[in-house]
Amino acid sequence: HEGRPVLGVVGAPALGRLYAGVVGQGAWLEDAQGRRAMQVRPVPAQGLSVVASRSHGDAAALDRFLDGRVVAQLVNAGSSLKLCLLAAGEADLYPRLGRTMEWDIAAGHAVLAAAGGEVRTLDGGPFRYGKPGFENPHFAAWGQVPA
Repeated sequence: HEGRPVLGVVGAPALGRLYAGVVGQGAWLEDAQGRRAMQVRPVPAQGLSVVASRSHGDAAALDRFLDGRVVAQLVNAGSSLKLCLLAAGEADLYPRLGRTMEWDIAAGHAVLAAAGGEVRTLDGGPFRYGKPGFENPHFAAWGQVPA
């Protein structure tokens, strides 16, 4: 797992949820109903559920990235929570076309990876950590990566 997170925990107190995952061992969600395993979902026939923010980064770039994709809904949330929504099978795609730092997404990335999802650079390459300055390139996080 060189340059990638392997364990993550993301608390969402406003939602009463705790997301956690260990790469190679699985991911789980804890809430008022208890603890249960979670994993990414296949993209629904009606289209992608996209988590993104037009308040950060370039809205025109987001529109270009989504052009040609069937989008059923667009939801706003914080960066790590967006990754956890993909891990829980509640969303399918998180394109981040604005500035983030490694610490903004590392825990959520680990939870997503443990649930079967991926974070990739926009050119499809692997997403790495330990970069000089710790600033992330733009990226796309996927529940199930398209073929």
